[in-house]
Amino acid sequence: MKPFENKTAVITGGNSGIGLATVKLLKDRGAKVLFTGRNPETVAAAVKETGTIGVVSDQSDIKQIESLVKRTSEELGKVDILFLCAGTLKIIPFEQVTEEIYDEFMDINMKGMYFTVQKFLPILNDNAAVVLMSGSGTKTSTFLGSSLKFQAASAVNSMVRTLTLELAPRGIRINGILPGSIETDVFKHAGFSEEEVLQTYETIKAGVPLKRIGKAADVAHLVAFLASDEASYINGVEYIIDGGLARKAVF
Repeated sequence: MKPFENKTAVITGGNSGIGLATVKLLKDRGAKVLFTGRNPETVAAAVKETGTIGVVSDQSDIKQIESLVKRTSEELGKVDILFLCAGTLKIIPFEQVTEEIYDEFMDINMKGMYFTVQKFLPILNDNAAVVLMSGSGTKTSTFLGSSLKFQAASAVNSMVRTLTLELAPRGIRINGILPGSIETDVFKHAGFSEEEVLQTYETIKAGVPLKRIGKAADVAHLVAFLASDEASYINGVEYIIDGGLARKAVF
């Protein structure tokens, strides 16, 4: 019997990168999976590739979150695994951040996560597993233009800590993943050229103790573990997965 047989899973942002890798892994391990994405073409391609259920949905829109919950209830019934992976990256100098840019970014990367968990609560099974993807693979270091990224990441990390107590009466576990140095299309989507992406990865790799960039599948396996029965007593924890970059000596 596969480990997630008879289990249901919802993965936001499952049409690419870490989300797609997780869709594939949970499906392979027996789960019935529904995923979301904002781009209809990539959602359709992922449905064809994985044989799972794809829904075009924008995490920044609460009405669309509510529609997603309704569709999920119709397709899956109750949910055992909720992995919130949808998010964007925007590197922009602090002085250039407008209210419109700020609101758009926070609606997707922080507010949307908060209300997705809330709206899904009625259809989460008792003892379900919730995993939140933070935008930060470290709690300390930053870089130029990252004020939006780290504000949202800090809020998501705090969400893990506070919701641990709120969800515990139903046996629902919530944990966070803080990825860093993972190879996905996130830099390309943020407007980086192919050359800039390659240069960025080379710079990051030079500082990673393991001397490599992580793969989306590396994170997917951590999600699968946290959602499994083997992790049934792990709750309220934030996992850094970055090849040891956060522990690199500064001198």
